Amino acid sequence: MKHFFLVFAMLLLGFTTVMAQRTITGTVTDENGETVPFANVFIEGTTIGTLTDIDGKYSLEIPAEAEGGTIVVSFTGYEDFKQALGSDASINALLTSGVSLEEVVLIGYAPQKRKDITGSVSSVSAEDIEDVPLPSLETALQGTAAGVTVNKNSGKPGGGIDVNVRGRTSITASNQPLYVVDGVPIISGDNFDFSQEAIGGSNLSVISDLNPDDIESIEVLKDASTAAMYGSRAANGVVLITTKRGKAGQTKVDLNASYGSAWLPEKIDAITGDEYQDYSVELWGPLLDQLGLERSWQSIQDNLLGPIGEANSNWQDEVFQVAPVQEYSVGISGGSESTRIYASLGYKDEQGIIKSSGFERFSGRLNVDHIISDQLSFGMNMGYNRSNTDQVQNDNNIYGVLGASLLIPPAVPIRNEDGSWGSAFGIENAVAAVTDYQNNIIRGRFTGNVFGKWNITDFLSFKSSLGTDFIDSDERIYEPRTLQSSATGRRVDAGIKNERFINENTLIFNQSFVKNNIQIVAGASFQEDKINSTYTETVDFPTDDFTGLSSGATPVTTNGSFTGDNIQSYFGSFNYNFDNRYYLAGTFRADGSSRFINNKWGFFPGVSAGWNISEENFMKNGLFDLLKLRVGWGQTGNNIFGNFDAFQLYGGGANYQDIPGTVPTQLGNPDLKWETTTQTNVGLDFGIINGRIGGSIDFYIKDTEDLLLDKPIPTTSGFTTVLQNVGEMRNTGVDFSLNSTNIKKDNFTWSTTLTVGYLKNEVVALVDGIPFDAGFANRVAEGQPLGSFFGHVTDGIFQNQAEIDAHATQATASPGDIRFQDIGGGAGEDNILGTADDLGPDGVINDDDRTYIGKALPDFQGGLRNQLSFYGVDLNFFFQFATGFQIYNNNLAFTEGMNSVFAPSRNAWENRWQQEGDQTEIPRLVRNDPNNNRRDSDRFVEDGDYLRLKTLTLGYTLPSSATESIGVRRARIFMSGFNLFTLTGYSGFDPEVNIFDGNNTALGTDFLTFPQTRQLVFGINVGF
Repeated sequence: MKHFFLVFAMLLLGFTTVMAQRTITGTVTDENGETVPFANVFIEGTTIGTLTDIDGKYSLEIPAEAEGGTIVVSFTGYEDFKQALGSDASINALLTSGVSLEEVVLIGYAPQKRKDITGSVSSVSAEDIEDVPLPSLETALQGTAAGVTVNKNSGKPGGGIDVNVRGRTSITASNQPLYVVDGVPIISGDNFDFSQEAIGGSNLSVISDLNPDDIESIEVLKDASTAAMYGSRAANGVVLITTKRGKAGQTKVDLNASYGSAWLPEKIDAITGDEYQDYSVELWGPLLDQLGLERSWQSIQDNLLGPIGEANSNWQDEVFQVAPVQEYSVGISGGSESTRIYASLGYKDEQGIIKSSGFERFSGRLNVDHIISDQLSFGMNMGYNRSNTDQVQNDNNIYGVLGASLLIPPAVPIRNEDGSWGSAFGIENAVAAVTDYQNNIIRGRFTGNVFGKWNITDFLSFKSSLGTDFIDSDERIYEPRTLQSSATGRRVDAGIKNERFINENTLIFNQSFVKNNIQIVAGASFQEDKINSTYTETVDFPTDDFTGLSSGATPVTTNGSFTGDNIQSYFGSFNYNFDNRYYLAGTFRADGSSRFINNKWGFFPGVSAGWNISEENFMKNGLFDLLKLRVGWGQTGNNIFGNFDAFQLYGGGANYQDIPGTVPTQLGNPDLKWETTTQTNVGLDFGIINGRIGGSIDFYIKDTEDLLLDKPIPTTSGFTTVLQNVGEMRNTGVDFSLNSTNIKKDNFTWSTTLTVGYLKNEVVALVDGIPFDAGFANRVAEGQPLGSFFGHVTDGIFQNQAEIDAHATQATASPGDIRFQDIGGGAGEDNILGTADDLGPDGVINDDDRTYIGKALPDFQGGLRNQLSFYGVDLNFFFQFATGFQIYNNNLAFTEGMNSVFAPSRNAWENRWQQEGDQTEIPRLVRNDPNNNRRDSDRFVEDGDYLRLKTLTLGYTLPSSATESIGVRRARIFMSGFNLFTLTGYSGFDPEVNIFDGNNTALGTDFLTFPQTRQLVFGINVGF
């Protein structure tokens, strides 16, 4: 009987246990009606959960203690689905696009849930960019990430794009972020753009090889507490790029195609050839009178200038064109639960609006993930791109196309009667510059890695990867004898091979118990770079039909070099949260570089903490769905500078009496060390109305010490300077982002994203406090931001001699000349002009009257994006803006100089001062400019503020009922425009400009810069 009761009790207990739990089933689908495999299904606030299978179905056992809770379904790129548990045995979930706090993002070397991040991270997902064809990868960040400024310095196809994360930290090293593609830090930086031949100010983009259609997500690590994981390369932020991967389930094929045109939005209004003749007669008239010669264009040609011509050439019409742009890509994704594959092919062809310029790219990618067992898996990421860039001479180049089209007189014929190119004053014929000049760069790039992962236990895993970034660039240039730049023909062949190999090994510990969640990462990284370069130049060619190197009679230069460096790194991170309310994180990295001697190792810590206030009991059922306070501090470094800057270097060629010798070429400094940036960040994340409105605000202070600058030394050393760690820089700012779902109905949605970044940059310390000049009018000085402009301040135009006599002494002035302000009498005790102790006005206008007249860095930059959809119609428009900065328009020094043989602009010609009472800003026309009206002054400084409709896309997706019958999953047609509208007071081609691409000190200057384009493209997206 005793055993009977025991068995009965056990059966009753088991029956009670069975009765105390039940099973919930369901299917998870997205907005398109497709099932979502491997979605996360769990009971909120517990560890009870599961994943959907390959068909999007799930089955979840609900124990008694979980009854009355809430079931949550989450998947990357979608908003969380939540529903209270009732008596239903089946709960189906519909996921809609959006950002989920449960979304897993890559931060450093390990994934984290977005809600657990304690640093400052901005994200761009595939959904944000998939329906907007992007000209380049960097433009995906433009205006979408607060604190990240993206400026396209020129319209050159494939040209350089300036990306800065929370300001500039260096004067001589790089100010560009570190790009990491699928775990591989790729080759980039200011000092390497794959081109060895200087043809003007603009460079080539180092990441234009990447196909934006392959991008799954972009994460920008902005603050040092997160970026410290990348140590010596992270002072300017880190951009983590993850490419698309295959998903288990039915194979999907996506085709994208677009075709359109690009054109110059607005030309500079130029004078005609007849007007140039009048201009010349007025310019040379006084001299003709002195010589007793007739005041006429013919007399000028016969007696002063030589034959010029009597044409009415419109040079801008001859060199600019409406250029075709086209892009095509196909992506294939699919696989089983054990093997998943993503493959793509892409083609892009962008012809430049300046003839003979263009950028062509072929791209391919293969990403594979294979699960061998629950413990072992491996994968690979492989991308190959081949680009072909056709360049023309331009940007700060008198032989350049734009310079010639603006400055060469319109009286010069395009061709002379004998068929030769018309020319004058040594300026290149603009049409010849786009017809005869040949410059071609072919670049191949392979980026990828292979990796293996071992799940040692449920909470401990090990991952090892081997990656590479290999670049092979060939540059071919020929300048025929028909050009002004080469009287006998000139050939250049140059090549660069850059190989990067990297091995990384990481151990990741993840464990949760009760309400505690811990993640620990430890790892080691070993990276080596090798660079081989060659450069050969020959001149004196028999004819322009033989253009090979061997055809040139005179070798000019034959150079070859090899360089390289390596980095050994050890890193770790710690992330802890208690009850999803209190967070603590720490990172540490030690980098050892071959570039240093006594300070080989640099140590870069980071720490951050967070408090999710909205999870506190006193905040429950309140206004905020999310209210999270974040605080972070960290240190990062900058390693983008010369491989041997710390070393004493010697060179050959010091021969004496036929005896070979060597000579010191660089004075070494074995105590050089990293430029170190220390950043403090305080941030607040918020969300209200069930996530309908959310955003973040961050305040940061970013101090950089030990800047590498040249310090003057006694010439008895045999050198004039030595590189030392002596400078300091500070950036302070505020990042603000706001996301709102304005309307969300079954057939109509409207969402808005606003990002605003405020930045103040200041140079804190230089060598002995001494400023130095850069570019045309920039000055780097303590207490001023980088990119400050330094020059005279204008005060109108002298109308008569009485005004000249009443003004401070301006000895060579005449009526019609510019009046300059009497600012000061020279430097004070510190012997530095432009500081607070400068002497007062002295009644004389000279160089002592120069002061700071503007700055190139904006106070505010940001963007406003709206996305609407209505019954299959989608509208996406994005405004970009910048304010609080100036541009130094050096074009005006020539087109409005009113003193030389260069052709003036129509504005200058029609509005020049001619007689007393003329109210104008353009001075009189006078040869040789005796008053030096063209001196650096605020005359050439213009407000650069602008508001631009950067992108506009209108699309229509056909109903699935009309496409599924023919096997089409999705079909969409669209129209996209770029730079369609710009509101600005700037008089040049474009306010988003900088002639000195990649230069840290000469900023905000426009001089004969390749203009940005306006584009309109039409395309289709088809999915099978």
